[in-house]
Amino acid sequence: MTMNATKNQKAAETRQRILDASLKLFLETGYEQATMRKIAQLSGLTPGATYYHFKTKEHIIFHFYEKSYQDHLEPARATLNNNKALKTRITGLIKTHLDVARPYHQISKALFRVASTPGHPLSPFSEETRELREENISLLREGVNGSSDRIPSGIKDKLPEILWLFKILIIIYWLFDTTPDQEKTDRLVDRSVDLIVRLLAISNLPGMKSFSERLVGLFEEFKPYQ
Repeated sequence: MTMNATKNQKAAETRQRILDASLKLFLETGYEQATMRKIAQLSGLTPGATYYHFKTKEHIIFHFYEKSYQDHLEPARATLNNNKALKTRITGLIKTHLDVARPYHQISKALFRVASTPGHPLSPFSEETRELREENISLLREGVNGSSDRIPSGIKDKLPEILWLFKILIIIYWLFDTTPDQEKTDRLVDRSVDLIVRLLAISNLPGMKSFSERLVGLFEEFKPYQ
């Protein structure tokens, strides 16, 4: 292993150490009460070393969000590579992300109290989370564009964004799901994606184009981010 590789591995291990300590502290004391100094102490690091890797608590959570996204990419892409039906592709993209997030169900509930605050940097609709939001939408676009289903062009262009907002709603439901391994959420994903695909099929029928375009226009006008 080269010197740079060793250095990078050590940095990654330190960042993971800080992240693990942060999540533990957020769960025990709440996000607002957890300070960078307390995080450093629990990590066994100096405050300076902690700040070197993460400037703020928000940066730690952004890293957590990004890591969750990156960790689900391999099974997500396997779903896309092995399936052409839109229903299977979209269901797989959502479920693989939930599978990765499952061990963090409790801490995700604690973070939701902060992220659901209007205007907070950790909100999925904030400017600060734009890059990750666009990465998620881009993956859903792959899911839509690579499917064998016929989707009207007027809907197809905006469908990935609409599906991302749908995914956010699923995640909120998942946060409050108390069934074992949140199995009720899995059933909701199956049934609701099936309904979405059926509605898309209906939109191909004569006379439905105008209705579909109005729905897309409604989404574009009132989506909670720009």
